[in-house]
Amino acid sequence: MDFIETVLIKNSEIQNLKYHQNRINKTAKHFKWKKIPELKNIDLKKDARVRITYSSSGIKNIEYFPLIKRNFKKFKLINISFEYAFKYKNRKIFENIKKSFTGFDEFILIKNNLITDTTISNLAFFDGKEWYTPKHPLFYGTKREELLDKGFLKEENIHKYDLPYFKKIAMLNAILGFYEIKDFDIII
Repeated sequence: MDFIETVLIKNSEIQNLKYHQNRINKTAKHFKWKKIPELKNIDLKKDARVRITYSSSGIKNIEYFPLIKRNFKKFKLINISFEYAFKYKNRKIFENIKKSFTGFDEFILIKNNLITDTTISNLAFFDGKEWYTPKHPLFYGTKREELLDKGFLKEENIHKYDLPYFKKIAMLNAILGFYEIKDFDIII
């Protein structure tokens, strides 16, 4: 079974290396691997988005992509029932969501009436005083973990009916960083 780690390289360094390596370590521990792939051993060519495919046998593939700015405004709420605790290479479940609904920039995933994530990021919501992130995301991202450790984010159960009360949202991942969105539409 293959997994991926998507990292941001800036100034010849992997950003948030500690958090990415911790996630790989947790994956290896969960699946009882004898060898843990090490990110510090990859070639740091230039500023890029880098997708690293790995498995119990080590790092299998490294792909470099240019950094392209994306804009997000129009979101669709999607009810889900699946689990996604590890960053599997096979992301067909997310690709199918995107194929099923056109005209949206991204999708907010709802499980048991609670907000989890988008198909590509964790989420945070601003109430005018504090930033909150879902207490039970589908996936525990590295940027989310970093911002929780720094005390910038607070965990909270966020019900889909809470959305109108938030003034801003932010998408969080290794590439976007903390991507604040002030002007957004959420379609139920």
